[in-house]
Amino acid sequence: MIIAEILNTFAVEFTFVVMKSYSQSIMDYAVMHPIFGLQDLYAYYDGEANISRQTISWYLTKLTESGMLRRIGHGKYAIQAKQQFTITPTEEELKLNEELKQEWPYAHFCIYNGSCINPLQHHLAANNITYIETEREATSVVFNHLRDKGQTAYLRPTRELIYNYIDLSQPAIFVKPLITESPVQNSNGVLVPTLEKLLVDLQKDSDFFYMQEAEGTNIIRNALSLYTINENRLLRYAGRRGLKKEFETIIESINSND
Repeated sequence: MIIAEILNTFAVEFTFVVMKSYSQSIMDYAVMHPIFGLQDLYAYYDGEANISRQTISWYLTKLTESGMLRRIGHGKYAIQAKQQFTITPTEEELKLNEELKQEWPYAHFCIYNGSCINPLQHHLAANNITYIETEREATSVVFNHLRDKGQTAYLRPTRELIYNYIDLSQPAIFVKPLITESPVQNSNGVLVPTLEKLLVDLQKDSDFFYMQEAEGTNIIRNALSLYTINENRLLRYAGRRGLKKEFETIIESINSND
Protein backbone atom coordinates (compact mmCIF):
# COMPACT_ATOMS: atom_id res chain seq x y z
CA MET A 1 0.00 0.00 0.00
CA ILE A 2 2.78 2.42 0.95
CA ILE A 3 4.71 1.64 -2.24
CA ALA A 4 1.56 2.19 -4.31
CA GLU A 5 0.98 5.58 -2.68
CA ILE A 6 4.60 6.57 -3.32
CA LEU A 7 4.35 5.53 -6.95
CA ASN A 8 1.06 7.38 -7.34
CA THR A 9 2.53 10.54 -5.80
CA PHE A 10 5.57 10.28 -8.06
CA ALA A 11 3.36 9.85 -11.12
CA VAL A 12 1.30 12.91 -10.22
CA GLU A 13 4.40 15.03 -9.58
CA PHE A 14 6.04 13.81 -12.78
CA THR A 15 2.92 14.62 -14.80
CA PHE A 16 2.81 18.11 -13.29
CA VAL A 17 6.48 18.72 -14.17
CA VAL A 18 5.94 17.52 -17.75
CA MET A 19 2.81 19.69 -18.12
CA LYS A 20 4.61 22.73 -16.74
CA SER A 21 7.61 22.07 -19.00
CA TYR A 22 5.55 21.84 -22.18
CA SER A 23 3.36 24.79 -21.21
CA GLN A 24 6.42 26.96 -20.67
CA SER A 25 7.95 25.69 -23.91
CA ILE A 26 4.82 26.62 -25.85
CA MET A 27 4.75 30.10 -24.26
CA ASP A 28 8.44 30.55 -25.14
CA TYR A 29 7.57 29.65 -28.73
CA ALA A 30 4.64 32.10 -28.67
CA VAL A 31 6.91 34.95 -27.59
CA MET A 32 9.10 34.33 -30.64
CA HIS A 33 6.10 33.76 -32.95
CA PRO A 34 3.31 36.23 -31.93
CA ILE A 35 0.87 34.53 -34.33
CA PHE A 36 1.17 30.80 -34.92
CA GLY A 37 -0.88 27.76 -35.81
CA LEU A 38 -1.26 24.27 -34.40
CA GLN A 39 0.59 22.89 -37.41
CA ASP A 40 3.48 25.32 -36.83
CA LEU A 41 3.84 24.15 -33.23
CA TYR A 42 3.58 20.48 -34.20
CA ALA A 43 6.35 20.96 -36.76
CA TYR A 44 8.44 22.69 -34.07
CA TYR A 45 8.15 19.58 -31.86
CA ASP A 46 8.75 17.22 -34.77
CA GLY A 47 10.82 14.25 -33.65
CA GLU A 48 9.67 14.23 -30.03
CA ALA A 49 7.95 10.87 -29.64
CA ASN A 50 6.40 11.78 -26.31
CA ILE A 51 4.03 14.43 -27.63
CA SER A 52 1.32 14.02 -30.24
CA ARG A 53 -0.68 16.52 -32.26
CA GLN A 54 -3.69 15.82 -30.02
CA THR A 55 -1.62 16.51 -26.90
CA ILE A 56 -0.34 19.79 -28.30
CA SER A 57 -3.93 20.78 -29.08
CA TRP A 58 -4.84 19.98 -25.48
CA TYR A 59 -2.06 22.21 -24.15
CA LEU A 60 -3.16 25.05 -26.42
CA THR A 61 -6.73 24.71 -25.14
CA LYS A 62 -5.57 24.87 -21.51
CA LEU A 63 -3.32 27.87 -22.15
CA THR A 64 -6.20 29.62 -23.92
CA GLU A 65 -8.56 28.89 -21.03
CA SER A 66 -6.01 30.28 -18.59
CA GLY A 67 -5.80 33.53 -20.57
CA MET A 68 -2.14 33.14 -21.53
CA LEU A 69 -2.99 32.64 -25.20
CA ARG A 70 -5.86 33.89 -27.35
CA ARG A 71 -7.47 31.88 -30.12
CA ILE A 72 -7.72 34.19 -33.15
CA GLY A 73 -8.92 31.78 -35.80
CA HIS A 74 -9.31 28.13 -36.68
CA GLY A 75 -6.17 26.52 -35.30
CA LYS A 76 -4.44 29.89 -34.90
CA TYR A 77 -3.25 31.49 -31.67
CA ALA A 78 -1.65 34.69 -30.44
CA ILE A 79 0.08 35.57 -27.23
CA GLN A 80 -2.19 37.52 -24.90
CA ALA A 81 0.26 40.42 -24.60
CA LYS A 82 -1.39 42.25 -27.50
CA GLN A 83 -3.99 44.89 -26.72
CA GLN A 84 -7.70 44.57 -27.36
CA PHE A 85 -8.95 47.21 -29.79
CA THR A 86 -11.86 49.10 -28.23
CA ILE A 87 -14.03 52.03 -29.24
CA THR A 88 -15.65 53.98 -26.42
CA PRO A 89 -18.56 56.20 -27.52
CA THR A 90 -18.42 59.84 -26.46
CA GLU A 91 -21.26 61.51 -24.59
CA GLU A 92 -22.36 63.10 -27.86
CA GLU A 93 -22.45 59.72 -29.60
CA LEU A 94 -24.41 58.18 -26.74
CA LYS A 95 -27.03 60.93 -27.07
CA LEU A 96 -27.11 60.59 -30.84
CA ASN A 97 -27.67 56.83 -30.55
CA GLU A 98 -30.49 57.37 -28.03
CA GLU A 99 -32.13 59.96 -30.28
CA LEU A 100 -32.01 57.69 -33.32
CA LYS A 101 -33.28 54.66 -31.40
CA GLN A 102 -36.25 56.69 -30.18
CA GLU A 103 -37.11 57.62 -33.75
CA TRP A 104 -36.46 54.17 -35.24
CA PRO A 105 -36.47 51.60 -32.41
CA TYR A 106 -36.20 48.60 -34.73
CA ALA A 107 -33.31 49.88 -36.83
CA HIS A 108 -29.67 49.12 -36.12
CA PHE A 109 -27.13 51.92 -35.81
CA CYS A 110 -23.37 51.50 -35.81
CA ILE A 111 -21.88 54.78 -34.60
CA TYR A 112 -18.24 55.79 -34.17
CA ASN A 113 -15.85 58.71 -34.67
CA GLY A 114 -13.00 58.70 -37.18
CA SER A 115 -10.52 59.55 -34.44
CA CYS A 116 -10.59 55.87 -33.41
CA ILE A 117 -8.47 55.16 -36.51
CA ASN A 118 -5.57 57.32 -35.22
CA PRO A 119 -3.66 54.49 -33.42
CA LEU A 120 -3.55 52.52 -36.68
CA GLN A 121 -2.16 55.24 -38.93
CA HIS A 122 1.45 55.66 -39.97
CA HIS A 123 0.92 59.17 -41.32
CA LEU A 124 -1.61 60.79 -39.02
CA ALA A 125 -4.56 62.34 -40.87
CA ALA A 126 -7.11 64.16 -38.73
CA ASN A 127 -10.59 62.69 -38.93
CA ASN A 128 -13.35 64.17 -36.78
CA ILE A 129 -16.24 62.65 -38.73
CA THR A 130 -19.00 60.79 -36.90
CA TYR A 131 -20.01 57.75 -38.93
CA ILE A 132 -23.55 56.42 -38.72
CA GLU A 133 -24.23 53.11 -40.45
CA THR A 134 -27.76 51.76 -40.64
CA GLU A 135 -29.97 49.64 -42.87
CA ARG A 136 -29.77 50.79 -46.48
CA GLU A 137 -33.48 51.65 -46.65
CA ALA A 138 -33.15 53.87 -43.56
CA THR A 139 -30.14 55.93 -44.63
CA SER A 140 -32.11 58.64 -46.45
CA VAL A 141 -34.62 59.23 -43.65
CA VAL A 142 -31.85 59.31 -41.04
CA PHE A 143 -29.90 61.78 -43.17
CA ASN A 144 -32.95 64.04 -43.61
CA HIS A 145 -33.68 63.86 -39.88
CA LEU A 146 -30.15 65.01 -39.04
CA ARG A 147 -30.24 67.83 -41.59
CA ASP A 148 -33.61 69.00 -40.25
CA LYS A 149 -32.02 69.12 -36.80
CA GLY A 150 -29.32 71.45 -38.13
CA GLN A 151 -26.54 68.88 -38.25
CA THR A 152 -23.84 69.02 -40.90
CA ALA A 153 -24.53 65.64 -42.48
CA TYR A 154 -23.72 63.90 -45.76
CA LEU A 155 -25.40 60.88 -47.31
CA ARG A 156 -22.93 58.32 -48.71
CA PRO A 157 -20.40 61.03 -49.70
CA THR A 158 -18.23 60.25 -52.72
CA ARG A 159 -14.47 60.53 -52.95
CA GLU A 160 -14.78 63.58 -55.20
CA LEU A 161 -17.15 65.36 -52.79
CA ILE A 162 -14.85 64.72 -49.83
CA TYR A 163 -11.68 65.68 -51.71
CA ASN A 164 -13.10 68.94 -53.04
CA TYR A 165 -15.51 70.18 -50.39
CA ILE A 166 -15.25 68.42 -47.02
CA ASP A 167 -12.64 69.12 -44.33
CA LEU A 168 -12.39 65.84 -42.42
CA SER A 169 -10.84 67.58 -39.42
CA GLN A 170 -14.09 69.49 -38.83
CA PRO A 171 -17.09 67.84 -37.10
CA ALA A 172 -19.66 66.38 -39.49
CA ILE A 173 -21.74 63.23 -39.91
CA PHE A 174 -21.50 60.65 -42.69
CA VAL A 175 -24.54 58.40 -43.09
CA LYS A 176 -23.76 55.07 -44.78
CA PRO A 177 -25.39 51.67 -45.29
CA LEU A 178 -24.62 49.00 -42.69
CA ILE A 179 -23.42 45.87 -44.49
CA THR A 180 -25.43 42.82 -43.43
CA GLU A 181 -23.63 40.52 -40.98
CA SER A 182 -21.09 43.22 -40.21
CA PRO A 183 -18.92 42.30 -37.20
CA VAL A 184 -19.98 44.87 -34.61
CA GLN A 185 -19.88 44.93 -30.81
CA ASN A 186 -21.80 46.67 -28.05
CA SER A 187 -19.96 49.42 -26.22
CA ASN A 188 -21.94 51.17 -23.47
CA GLY A 189 -25.18 50.44 -25.31
CA VAL A 190 -23.93 51.62 -28.71
CA LEU A 191 -23.01 49.35 -31.61
CA VAL A 192 -19.46 50.08 -32.78
CA PRO A 193 -17.30 48.31 -35.37
CA THR A 194 -14.86 45.60 -34.41
CA LEU A 195 -11.29 46.07 -35.56
CA GLU A 196 -11.87 43.46 -38.27
CA LYS A 197 -14.79 45.43 -39.71
CA LEU A 198 -12.89 48.70 -39.52
CA LEU A 199 -9.87 47.33 -41.39
CA VAL A 200 -11.99 46.02 -44.25
CA ASP A 201 -14.12 49.16 -44.51
CA LEU A 202 -11.00 51.34 -44.61
CA GLN A 203 -9.87 49.44 -47.70
CA LYS A 204 -13.29 49.29 -49.38
CA ASP A 205 -15.26 52.48 -48.76
CA SER A 206 -14.64 55.46 -51.03
CA ASP A 207 -14.84 57.93 -48.14
CA PHE A 208 -11.65 56.35 -46.74
CA PHE A 209 -9.76 56.78 -50.02
CA TYR A 210 -6.89 58.64 -48.35
CA MET A 211 -6.09 55.59 -46.17
CA GLN A 212 -5.90 53.03 -48.94
CA GLU A 213 -3.17 51.53 -51.14
CA ALA A 214 0.28 51.85 -49.45
CA GLU A 215 -1.10 53.53 -46.34
CA GLY A 216 -3.74 50.81 -46.11
CA THR A 217 -1.07 48.11 -45.91
CA ASN A 218 0.68 50.09 -43.16
CA ILE A 219 -2.57 50.32 -41.24
CA ILE A 220 -3.12 46.55 -41.45
CA ARG A 221 0.51 45.95 -40.42
CA ASN A 222 0.11 48.24 -37.40
CA ALA A 223 -3.15 46.54 -36.44
CA LEU A 224 -1.58 43.07 -36.61
CA SER A 225 1.38 44.14 -34.47
CA LEU A 226 -0.58 46.07 -31.84
CA TYR A 227 -3.89 44.27 -31.44
CA THR A 228 -5.39 40.81 -31.29
CA ILE A 229 -7.21 40.13 -34.55
CA ASN A 230 -9.57 37.29 -35.35
CA GLU A 231 -8.38 36.34 -38.84
CA ASN A 232 -11.43 34.15 -39.51
CA ARG A 233 -13.75 37.06 -38.77
CA LEU A 234 -11.58 39.43 -40.78
CA LEU A 235 -11.49 37.22 -43.88
CA ARG A 236 -15.18 36.34 -43.62
CA TYR A 237 -16.17 40.00 -43.63
CA ALA A 238 -13.57 40.78 -46.31
CA GLY A 239 -15.23 38.07 -48.40
CA ARG A 240 -18.62 39.73 -47.98
CA ARG A 241 -17.08 42.91 -49.34
CA GLY A 242 -15.19 41.25 -52.18
CA LEU A 243 -11.73 41.70 -50.65
CA LYS A 244 -10.89 38.27 -49.28
CA LYS A 245 -8.08 37.51 -51.73
CA GLU A 246 -6.58 40.97 -51.24
CA PHE A 247 -6.51 40.56 -47.45
CA GLU A 248 -5.11 37.04 -47.66
CA THR A 249 -2.29 38.38 -49.83
CA ILE A 250 -1.58 41.34 -47.53
CA ILE A 251 -1.58 39.20 -44.38
CA GLU A 252 0.66 36.56 -45.97
CA SER A 253 3.08 39.25 -47.12
CA ILE A 254 3.19 40.89 -43.69
CA ASN A 255 3.69 37.59 -41.85
CA SER A 256 6.45 36.47 -44.23
CA ASN A 257 8.36 39.74 -43.76
CA ASP A 258 8.09 39.83 -39.98
